[in-house]
Amino acid sequence: MFKPHDYAYQIEVTVKAMFNCDKYDIGGIVDVNFIERQPFIAIALVMGNFYNKVDISYKEKINDFLGKYYSEMGKSISEIGEEKLKEIMKDFTSIVSTI
Repeated sequence: MFKPHDYAYQIEVTVKAMFNCDKYDIGGIVDVNFIERQPFIAIALVMGNFYNKVDISYKEKINDFLGKYYSEMGKSISEIGEEKLKEIMKDFTSIVSTI
């Protein structure tokens, strides 16, 4: 059974760890409820945080990721769907874990 809130929580944990913040910091973007409605905003925020701190190969990975999933911007987790979200999360985790 697809549970959008569970995916949003995974993203929330990652964003909180990356920024060392609470869920209501950064204008509420880190909150699970916001992420459930706008997951790509939170994910892009994390990617953007690293962009000027990494070498060109990681910048290319970030650019490729954002380009690949740009069409999901503005969609909720429910609108994106479980299969596509699994793909996004796999790629997101792969990039974040190697930076």
